[in-house]
Amino acid sequence: MENEEVIVGRLINKDKRAFELVFNQYYNIMVLYASRFMDTREEAEEIAQDVFVKFWEKCESLSADSSIKSYLYRSVHNSCLNTIKHEKVKDGYRQHVIHVMESSYQNEFEEDDPDALRKKIHAEIDKLPPRCSEIFKLSRFEGLKYQEIADHLGISVKTVEVQMGKALKVLRESLHDLKNLRDAS
Repeated sequence: MENEEVIVGRLINKDKRAFELVFNQYYNIMVLYASRFMDTREEAEEIAQDVFVKFWEKCESLSADSSIKSYLYRSVHNSCLNTIKHEKVKDGYRQHVIHVMESSYQNEFEEDDPDALRKKIHAEIDKLPPRCSEIFKLSRFEGLKYQEIADHLGISVKTVEVQMGKALKVLRESLHDLKNLRDAS
């Protein structure tokens, strides 16, 4: 590759060939680096791709003495940490929602036999569409993370998230309806 200062100068001027040179030289290295932090190669590739997109968008603001390699490593590192932190927040929220849902329904049905309540909940879960039910069971009963469910079923994490949201909404409504039926009697 050319002298780095020359490449940086070309990048500042939005030279696509200079960007292509940088991408070809560093992309695989950045994917490998991201793989040290992320669970799957796909996640690592996505992070590396995002970093290069942002690099292209911001390359005009590079200083002439910038180190491309350092910039990319730092960007990948920060992006991985942000992604991990975001996933932990999402997992914590999911667990919180499940805990709140369970405890509120347990309180609502407190006069009922716990086994009867468990049977009602399982019956409502079984009424969900098959894929939705399967995803909910893998998450709740098997303790799998969304990425693990996606890998296991060969679907995207987004599909898992959508199906879990659907399951939680339907279960909230149906279990609330069961409480209303009990209150009416």
